[in-house]
Amino acid sequence: MKICIVSNSHHTTDVRLYYKMGLSLKKLGKVYLICTSGVRNSTINPYQLVVDTESQWNALRLLYEEAKKIRPDIVICVEPLTVFVGIALRRKLGTRVVFDVHEFFPDAFAERFHPPFSWLAKYLYLGLERWLQSQVDGTIGVNDEILDQLVSQRERDRAVNLPNYPVKNVWDYDCEIPPEISTICEMDFDLIYIGGLTADRGLFKLLKSVKLLKHSFPTLKTLIVGRFFSSSVETEFNACINRHNLNAIIYYQPWIPAEKIGLLLKRSKVGLWLFNPRNRRLRKAVPLKVLEYFAAGLPVVSVNTPLMRDLVGKNRAGACCEYQSAAIAKAVGGILSLSDEDYGRMSRRASALIENQYNWEAVEPRLLGLIKSLASR
Repeated sequence: MKICIVSNSHHTTDVRLYYKMGLSLKKLGKVYLICTSGVRNSTINPYQLVVDTESQWNALRLLYEEAKKIRPDIVICVEPLTVFVGIALRRKLGTRVVFDVHEFFPDAFAERFHPPFSWLAKYLYLGLERWLQSQVDGTIGVNDEILDQLVSQRERDRAVNLPNYPVKNVWDYDCEIPPEISTICEMDFDLIYIGGLTADRGLFKLLKSVKLLKHSFPTLKTLIVGRFFSSSVETEFNACINRHNLNAIIYYQPWIPAEKIGLLLKRSKVGLWLFNPRNRRLRKAVPLKVLEYFAAGLPVVSVNTPLMRDLVGKNRAGACCEYQSAAIAKAVGGILSLSDEDYGRMSRRASALIENQYNWEAVEPRLLGLIKSLASR
């Protein structure tokens, strides 16, 4: 069997696409991951192919042409626009098409607008997404809520819930340290935040909470890893660090390859996952970053929402707090003040969650089952 995974925005070493789906699906045949950026690999299955273009629209044509050469039995389309690539391949080659819906795309699109235009944008996008889903042979969603809004009940036998859980022992390996992070890989950090750097993801709440914490923890070190999506947010971030005199305790790393994140997690003590609880998209989805923190044995401080209470609070693997700087500082301070014995117990509870429950191995059979069923039709 030949399986293509196509994406017009992901890197060929993306954790979900390569290190999970690609490695799982190679059990069924040859897997080709075709993206617009990343490393190339033409010798080892899963194979990694890159089409060179800066245009998302031109990327669709190039992705189609590259996949057509392979003549895949099944193509997995990772973004809504790439479903058009899958439809074209089906018309030309009879390829089965799978839509992998890994986030709330309509909500993300609507965030570009202000009400009432945001509501209109969301439902227009959702209408398009539903039409695209109706054209495919199978659907993968990272949670049931995404599937519920896209897939009718009579078609649920062709859809699977495939959460983006980490693989077991995801960080238990040695790898080469890239030169750009060699300095911070020799340091230890009290706090680490990895993710998008936006106001809605609590970036400025984080900085203000660090300002409060430094009085009780004068040697505090905080590592922030991520990308800015707005130049104005980046400007305000730098101004806030200077204004609160945080230059000596905030360390910023723009980006590192996903497979290298474990190098930094292992040198950290508490993971932060902050977000505006009014943001529906962030509030409803189980974040991979929290699970990756757990996999490294890091307790997590997050926002007090039902999902985070179930994941972090009930499992006593960190602390949930209100979306306020003082509350965040208090929650972090509580964990940093634990004795080594109590911290060790909390760390082990975090690791056990991945080992026993939230791991890719537990959900992989769903993916393999769907692909097998489509291939047999």
